[in-house]
Amino acid sequence: MKTAKGLVEYAKAQLGLPYWYGTFGQKATAELYAAKKKQYPELYKSWNDFPTQYGKRVHDCVGLIKGYLWSETATATPKYNSSQDVSANGMLARCKENGSILTMPDVPGILVFMDGHVGIYIGGGFVIEARGHQYGVVKTALKSRPWKWWGKCPWIDYSDSSATETEPKQEENAPKTVGVKCKKVRLKAGTWNVRKLPSTDSTIIKTVKGGADINVADGFVYVPSLGGFISEKAIEM
Repeated sequence: MKTAKGLVEYAKAQLGLPYWYGTFGQKATAELYAAKKKQYPELYKSWNDFPTQYGKRVHDCVGLIKGYLWSETATATPKYNSSQDVSANGMLARCKENGSILTMPDVPGILVFMDGHVGIYIGGGFVIEARGHQYGVVKTALKSRPWKWWGKCPWIDYSDSSATETEPKQEENAPKTVGVKCKKVRLKAGTWNVRKLPSTDSTIIKTVKGGADINVADGFVYVPSLGGFISEKAIEM
């Protein structure tokens, strides 16, 4: 089974390797170069360093995902699968779970998109992407690039990857707890925004109503059970 965690590990293993358009993890050779240059002449005429990259594993942006899907390991020869051979935009169209980048859940292994390009979110605010021949496979900050959408790859199992720590099952309406040192607080009356980061201009994850008891990480007003931060003004001490 192909998993979100496995996709992240595969992407990390490709860091620093070259970008060749139309590839998905093959070994760079003179034969592969000749074939791709014939197939995509406009995309292979601007660079003359391809021979220096022979012997290395190569991908394009969506090929970084195909390379994982079609390979047994991060170094194995990929086995082509026509049913999964889609472009970056085609990959986004296949994602049944998707949305604006402003609504992206903090789940490693999620794909991020701009028109004609795709990257792999690895957590911690970073993306690994096969950015182009000039760059190769690189790690970039999510916020430093103009990503527009996110999506869950339809051929990846995301059950092993989550935005927050795994929580035990609880009685309905019971306060949630997680495996960190927490303290219980009560929210003041009103409606309060839970934000991804401790800033008033950060993305709102969800809203909560006052009067509820919640557990927050001791020493900072972070709500593990809700996956974000909440204003100290919301806390009734």
